[in-house]
Amino acid sequence: MIVLRPWRLAAQIYGLSLLTLLIAAVAVYVLAWASRTPQTMPRIFDHFVHEVAAHARDPVALQAAADRLADRLGDEVALYTWDGAQVVASHNNTLTALPASAVDSLRRGEPHGPDRPGGPGPHVAVSVDMPGTFVGYGLVRPHHRPPPGPGVSVLALVLVILGLASVIVARRLAGPLGRLLTTAQAFGNGDLRARVGLPPRGPLGRLGAVFDEMAGRVVRLLQAQRELLTNVSHELRTPLSRLRVALEIAADSETAAARDDLHAAEEDLAQLERMVEDVLRVASLDLVALQPEGTQPPSRHTRLDLAALAERTTRRFAVACADRPVDVAAPDHPLWIDGDAELVRRALDNLLDNARKYSEPGAPIAVLVTADDAHAIVTVEDRGLGIDPADQPHVFTPFFRADRSRARVTGGVGLGLTLVQRIAAAHGGSVALDSAPGRGTRITLTIPRATRPQDALAETTREP
Repeated sequence: MIVLRPWRLAAQIYGLSLLTLLIAAVAVYVLAWASRTPQTMPRIFDHFVHEVAAHARDPVALQAAADRLADRLGDEVALYTWDGAQVVASHNNTLTALPASAVDSLRRGEPHGPDRPGGPGPHVAVSVDMPGTFVGYGLVRPHHRPPPGPGVSVLALVLVILGLASVIVARRLAGPLGRLLTTAQAFGNGDLRARVGLPPRGPLGRLGAVFDEMAGRVVRLLQAQRELLTNVSHELRTPLSRLRVALEIAADSETAAARDDLHAAEEDLAQLERMVEDVLRVASLDLVALQPEGTQPPSRHTRLDLAALAERTTRRFAVACADRPVDVAAPDHPLWIDGDAELVRRALDNLLDNARKYSEPGAPIAVLVTADDAHAIVTVEDRGLGIDPADQPHVFTPFFRADRSRARVTGGVGLGLTLVQRIAAAHGGSVALDSAPGRGTRITLTIPRATRPQDALAETTREP
């Protein structure tokens, strides 16, 4: 079992944030110090040039200016005439005059950079041309020293502030993540009421909301499964009880009476058989829909003429229910679909049987077969009781019946429309409901039309 420790997550986030900020601060500091390259020294030397202009004829003042520059910046400074004579140098000076070739290059305006290999270090030469005052060149060698005390203090203060900011960031991240981890573990351990409950702000808040929504769907699925098992056991108990009573009566009855009781038992067995078959079909279709694509069992789909199939099914229904006027309108040309003939026929039977159960004897039932460019459409309409708007969202739920007392009389158990919806989904189609109390119900089954060419099969044959 995995033990979750949110404080470890907080420590990891804090350490990572602090390390990142520390590296960034050190990098900025190094870059700032490294930016004092020798190429920037002429700007620093400008100040000394002004001192030269002001004190060119006062050697003592000029030497003092060179020493002040050396003390403030730690750099070495020296002035030379073009012939190599030293005019002034700072007290820490280790510079020497440039060779003649370098002097010639500098007089031509060419830049002069690092000292020769093996020398005391890089330096920068700057020509100084002040006619009447001084004409020659100056040398500057920067010394890369750590910044003085105040700079280190500022850097330490910045690091402290960044560390505090990292704590805040870590807490803001670790809090929602810890709640997510704790809730996920509780939910996985069976606490179906566990929810994250984060405000839906920011990515973590939205993640928590998505998790709560997913948990709600899982709970609803589990609840539906439990209700299904409860309803199946309840629906099986009634015909089984009737079977037991019928057999007990038949055992004590004469031959004629026993025959009637056994006939009733046979009807109960047929009801049980149909109910079990419907439950198994719904379960198998749901199982196939939940399997990953590519792992589903091979399909039994064949090329079907839905118009002919609907016409045959409706006529058989009209013969079985002679008290119901049934009107079917189907196009003369085939409407090809790729489907399982047995399942599609069962869906049509269920739609017709549902119209019969929830309409009065003698009320008409209409079947209309149409099509658009991409779909074949079968509409079954009755002029019956209709369905209350509050019940309509639940009519495709297993074992749901809008009128339980009437369903008991007609023998319905609430699986007919559920099976129709599962069959439509298995064929890539859909089912739509339009109903109003006292006006009747219209149910529309839509299945995609066939697109690939294939020879017509036996299911396309129309009855005369």
